[in-house]
Amino acid sequence: MSERPLWVRVGIVLWALATLAASWGCVRGKDALPQARHGEIDLAAYDFHRSGPVALDGEWAFYWDRLLTPGDFEAGGPVPEKTGYLVFPGSWAGVAHDGHPLPGTGQATFLLRILPGPRERHLTLRLFDIQAAYRLWINGTFVAHSGVVGRSPDAEQENPSSILASVRTDGQPLQLILQISNYHFHRGGVPVSILLGEPGALELAHMRAWGSGLFFAGSLLIMGLYHLVLYVWRKTDTSPLYFGLYCLLWMGNFITSDVTEWVVHLFVASSHTSSLDKLSLLFYIISVPVGYRFFRKLYPLEFSFYVQLACDVSAIVFGSIAIFCSSLFVYASISYCYATSIIFITYCFYKLYRCLRHGRDGALFIFCGFVVLGMVAINDMLYHLGIIESIYLIQVGMFVFVLFQALALAQRFSHAFTAVEGLSVALRHNNVALQEEIVERNRLEREIVNISEEERRRISHELHDGLCQQLTGARLRCSVLGQKFTNAATPADWTLLTDLLDASVNDAYDLSRGLWPVEHDPSVPGPSLEDLVRRMAASSGIAIALHQKRRCAKCVNPNATPLYRIAQEALANAVKHARAGSITVTLCCTAADHLELTVVDDGVGREPDGHPRGGLGIGIMAHRAKMIGATLEIADAPGGGTLVRCIASCDGLSKTTPGNGETEASHDGR
Repeated sequence: MSERPLWVRVGIVLWALATLAASWGCVRGKDALPQARHGEIDLAAYDFHRSGPVALDGEWAFYWDRLLTPGDFEAGGPVPEKTGYLVFPGSWAGVAHDGHPLPGTGQATFLLRILPGPRERHLTLRLFDIQAAYRLWINGTFVAHSGVVGRSPDAEQENPSSILASVRTDGQPLQLILQISNYHFHRGGVPVSILLGEPGALELAHMRAWGSGLFFAGSLLIMGLYHLVLYVWRKTDTSPLYFGLYCLLWMGNFITSDVTEWVVHLFVASSHTSSLDKLSLLFYIISVPVGYRFFRKLYPLEFSFYVQLACDVSAIVFGSIAIFCSSLFVYASISYCYATSIIFITYCFYKLYRCLRHGRDGALFIFCGFVVLGMVAINDMLYHLGIIESIYLIQVGMFVFVLFQALALAQRFSHAFTAVEGLSVALRHNNVALQEEIVERNRLEREIVNISEEERRRISHELHDGLCQQLTGARLRCSVLGQKFTNAATPADWTLLTDLLDASVNDAYDLSRGLWPVEHDPSVPGPSLEDLVRRMAASSGIAIALHQKRRCAKCVNPNATPLYRIAQEALANAVKHARAGSITVTLCCTAADHLELTVVDDGVGREPDGHPRGGLGIGIMAHRAKMIGATLEIADAPGGGTLVRCIASCDGLSKTTPGNGETEASHDGR
C-alpha cells in the first residue's frame, strides 16, 4: 500500500469522529421541551402539528409495591400515599425508600396528570420497549396492556412491545395510571420515553424505524452473501468468510432487537418479543469472536491468538447464559458482557492503529470504519445499561464499518488488478522474447545440423579421396611385391597381408559412406537409402527390403537427409534390439504432398509398458523429426514387431527432377 501523508490519515479519522459527533447530536435537548414536574406536565402551549410528538419525560408520581387502579383515585375516597417521584425514562432500582435502596424487581404504579390545553383534539400515545408487564388507564378507561401483570415471577408474563393507544381530549386534564410489574428484568421502570402526538405521526415514526431497519438489514445481508461468495471462489483466504458471517450475525441482531422495533414481526408475527431479545443478544455475543477472527486473518502479525481464545471463551460463557439462564440472570450479567466487549474493542483500536502505522494493506479504511463502529457500540452499551442518555446508533455504525470494509476490499482488488495487469504486460513481453528465442534456437539447431552434415561430407570425402586411395595403393603395391619377392616369404603370408589390406579398404569405404551416404554423382544432393539398406543387410545378416515410390527420379527434398538419419537410427534399433528376421523400409510421396518414411520389422516388438526398445536413439529420432516439422510415430506393427513412421512436408516439389522414382530392392544379409 502506498504511504499516505499523516495529515490525510488524521483528516479521515477526524471526519469519522465528526460523523459520530453529528449522530450523537441527534439527541434532543430536554431543557427545550416540556417536562413533567411533580407528576404533572403542561402541554397547553405545545404545538403538536409544528413540533411533532412530545416525550412525557420528567417526574411521575410513584407508588411502590402497589398495583393501583383508577378506582383507588376516585374522588371522595382516601388518596393513596405517594412513595415519591420517579424521573421518566428511568428505573426504580436503587431509589431510596425507608432508608433502603429499592430492588430492581417488584411492582409499582405511576401516575401523570397531563394538561392538554382547551382545544378538543385526538392524540396517540406510544409505549415502547418496557421490559416488563404493564397496564395503562387514561381518565379511568383501560387503553393498553402488554403481558400479564403479577406479584411474583410465576404470575407475571413479560412481553416487551411497541403499543399505540388512542387518546381523545376535550380540554380537560388527562390522568394516566400505569401499572408495572417486573420480575424478569434487572431494572424495573420505563427505560424509553413515552411519546404523545397527533394521529399518524407516531405511526409514521414506527414505519420509519421498520424501514430503516430493513434497509440496514438488507445492506448487511447483501454484503454478507457477497463475502461468502468471495470465500467460495477463493477458499485460501478465510477473511471474507468471517466478515460475511459477521454481517449476517448483525443482520440477525438488527431484525430481532428493539433497535428496529422487532422488524422480524413483519415476517413472523407470532414471535415472542422476550425470546427475540435473547436471540438478538446471542447474535451479538457470537459476532465478537467472529469479528476478531476477521481482523486476525487480515493482520495475523498484529492480532494475538490468545486474545482470540479469550474471545471464544467469553462467547461460550455469555452465550450459554443467554440460552440456558433466566431472563433476570441474563440481564443481570449483561453488564459483564458489555465490559468484556469494551475491552476487546479497545484492544482492536490499538492493534488496528499498529497496522496503520506498519502500512498494512487496507488498514486505513478498516481502522477508520472500526473507530466509528467501536465508539457507537460503546455508546449503545452504556445507553442500554442506563449510564448515559443517548439514542441507539449501532445501525449507522455498522453501515459505516461495512462501507469502509467495502472501500478496503476495493483497494485490495485495485492493487490486485494492477499487479495482474503488470504481470500480463511482462508475460506478453516475455512471450514475445521467448518466441523470438525459440525461432533463433530452431535456426541455430538447423545450422548446427547443416554444419554437422557438411562436416560429415568433408570427412567422408577426405576418407574416400585420401585414406581409401592410399590403402588401395598399399594393397596393390603389396600384391606387386608379393609376386616380385616370392622367396622372401611364403605365399600364405602375402595372402594374409593382402586380405588384411582388403578388409581395411572395405572398412574405410563403409565409414566414408556412413558419414555421407550419397551417390558418387555430384549432381545428387540426397542420401542413398539403397546403399544404407545394402550395407545394413550385409553387416547384420538380416533380410532388408526397400520400396520407394517417388514422383521424382532423384529426390531433392531438403528433408531427405534428416529422414535418412531417422531411417538409419530405426534400422540400427531394429538390428540391435528387435531380434527381427526381416525388415522393410518404405519411402513414398503421399497425395497430400508429403514424404513418408516407414521402417517395419517382424521382431519382438515394444516393451510391455508400450515404450519402444532402444534408448537415446528414440530421442534423437524425435528431435530430428521436430526440427523439420515432421510427425514421428512409433507403434506396434500389424502381426507383431515395431512400426516407425515419419511424415515430412515435401518442400522440394517445385524443384523436382522429372521422372519416375519408383524402385524396389531386397537384400539378404545371409
